[in-house]
Amino acid sequence: MSFHTKIALHYLRPKSNSFISLLSFISIIGIMIGVMALIVVISVMSGFDHALEKKVIGIESQIIVLNYSGFLNNYKKSVKRIYSVKGVKSASPFIYTDVMISSASTSTGSVLRGIDVKTEEKVTDLKKYLIHGNLSGLNYKNKNKIVLGKVLAQNLGVSVGGKVTIISPEGQVTPFGVMPKTEKFTVCGIIDSGMYNYDSTFSFISIKNAQTFLGLSHKTATGIEVKLDNPSFANKFAKKIASKLNNIKTSPSYYALSWEELNKNLFSAIRLEKLTMFVILSLIVLVAAFNIISTLIMVVMEKRKDIAILKSIGASSKDIMVIFIAQGVTIGFIGTILGLASGFLIGYLEKTYHIISLPPSVYYITALPIRMTPEEFIVIGSSSIFLSFAATLYPSFKASKIDPAEGVRYE
Repeated sequence: MSFHTKIALHYLRPKSNSFISLLSFISIIGIMIGVMALIVVISVMSGFDHALEKKVIGIESQIIVLNYSGFLNNYKKSVKRIYSVKGVKSASPFIYTDVMISSASTSTGSVLRGIDVKTEEKVTDLKKYLIHGNLSGLNYKNKNKIVLGKVLAQNLGVSVGGKVTIISPEGQVTPFGVMPKTEKFTVCGIIDSGMYNYDSTFSFISIKNAQTFLGLSHKTATGIEVKLDNPSFANKFAKKIASKLNNIKTSPSYYALSWEELNKNLFSAIRLEKLTMFVILSLIVLVAAFNIISTLIMVVMEKRKDIAILKSIGASSKDIMVIFIAQGVTIGFIGTILGLASGFLIGYLEKTYHIISLPPSVYYITALPIRMTPEEFIVIGSSSIFLSFAATLYPSFKASKIDPAEGVRYE
């Protein structure tokens, strides 16, 4: 241990009736509270981001492949080409259209998705969100079965076994003119994803029923859902897949969208809010750093005689500056470690025991989400120590400029 550190720690030791020791303790507590608040809030924001990401990927696929013409006329060939891209785990075709759904009591708009149940279960977690009935009703052998979102079913006033009528806006030509195309379906399942926008609008039928209802060929689909080995690289793979499908075309006809692009506004807002909270709560640490400035100024005033003696026996101005920098950084380091530890403890207790519950009718989840990452601990800890270091520069510089003769003149 260098003599700079020894002297700095000596000045930090609590002494009886020492106001400066109290200021040092307050500075440590201030740093601790600021770092703890940052850890807890950023962990909650990361938890919300991660929980929402899982929800979105669970109900949607990680990548969807579409065609500029509106339909994929030979989707099976496209699926084979998608599987040839290394990193693709599974793919599933789908039909996507807007319809009206009516029951005996009311009617409402819906987004109708025609899916292949066998392959759909490999790209999304639709089965996981099923709360009533089953998805097997949507296989090719069962005709006119439908799965509804929970809120949509409530709005229609139907349950499993209930009857609904799908009305296509496309219509069909009859001797009496263009008439809306309608078909009756039996509800075979209800899903609850926990996301109101999905549960209030989405309905699912088999892809063959959708093709028949819309008058499409059995080789035609609206698009293809894709699941990757690692969803973090969805943007990169979306470009790869589009390039793979377009490399034999004279002009691009396919395009691919990742889950991040499909929900760009939502996740951008969450990340902006996370950054804003980091900046705002960093002000708490900054205020605590100002306490370090005032503490060191008080120490410098009290230790003028010690500084003069140290200079008299050969200590340089640089040595004096290092002593007080070490003292301030030690205060910041202790406060930072205590803040990181207490923040981790609070996060761990909430993550393990779900102390704070959330109303599911308002939020997507039932418990306060916590996600703690080493990167966030490193960034917050480093920022806190840097602010503590910056706070020591002015008092340390002033201490280094004390004249030894002035320091002992009145002693």
